[in-house]
Amino acid sequence: MPDDMTAQGVRSTFLTFTSEENGIMNAAAGLAADLLPIERLHGLGAFDLTPAARATLGELGWFALSLPEQFGGSALSAVEQALFFREMGRQCAPIDILAQSLAVHVATENTVLRRRLLGGACSVALAEPAGGGVRLVGGADAEFALLADPQGAGLYALAGLAPETRPGLDPATTLRIISSLADPVAQLDTATVWEFGQLSVAAMLVGVAEAALDLIVEYAKVRETFGRKIGAYQAVRHPCADMAVRVEAARSQLWYAAAALKAGRGDARTHLIAAKHLANEAALANADTNIQLHGGIGVTDEHHAHLLLKRALLLGRLFGAKRTLLAELLHARIED
Repeated sequence: MPDDMTAQGVRSTFLTFTSEENGIMNAAAGLAADLLPIERLHGLGAFDLTPAARATLGELGWFALSLPEQFGGSALSAVEQALFFREMGRQCAPIDILAQSLAVHVATENTVLRRRLLGGACSVALAEPAGGGVRLVGGADAEFALLADPQGAGLYALAGLAPETRPGLDPATTLRIISSLADPVAQLDTATVWEFGQLSVAAMLVGVAEAALDLIVEYAKVRETFGRKIGAYQAVRHPCADMAVRVEAARSQLWYAAAALKAGRGDARTHLIAAKHLANEAALANADTNIQLHGGIGVTDEHHAHLLLKRALLLGRLFGAKRTLLAELLHARIED
């Protein structure tokens, strides 16, 4: 995407990906399909990030995408971050990947810890307040918990604590509850982690919305009723068109928000909020429509459809749920 992200620049320049950004996108898509295919979720056992997969991601540098070069990162931008997590979203990849990639920003001043995180030698779960306690999302074997808000983020050691595992809607994500966290082992008093987290979750939701659309389009080409492919019927074509429109709107806002964050625009925060809201709406509506249009097979455990819906419901509550986002947008301003 071009660096000129002034209002005039956005109006006059078509936002396209550079060859380097296309390379990141294609590499991430291949990695996700090979290392973390959605088919894995139809097996048995836990589906958090395994130590082997975490080490592979660390070795390839995926946890360091947006980390400054002086801290051992790749110094890439929000655009590459969004491209990577969009592909992770399409495969319902573990939330652990997001937690790990955000945690490295918090541990910049702790060299030993940062290197362990970058290399995948230790794992991280996302933490969020939950009814007087703390909910841990992902990372069944997590050594650390990442708690973030728009004002800053903290990284907390989980050693010596005894989190209680709770049943979760998303079979790909472990949920646990603890009463409280100890003092943080590292802190960051800026909005960096929250902004990258919100952007990354929005990207994963866009990936979910795209995957749902792809599933039903392919099904509509082969499933026949009354001697015709179901894609020939308006009752299928029109909802598919609605799904495509939702994807395009959410995806376009995601790219704009990523480019605005990269350029340091003053209204980047507003565009991030809008991107998360549109991604929430697109993923949930598309995943639901995908199930409905598949008919009976859409509600079976063997199909991918329910996995996308459950992941959309989980991601929709991370880094900004609907009411919070709409309340923020109500008073938001956009630069000329």
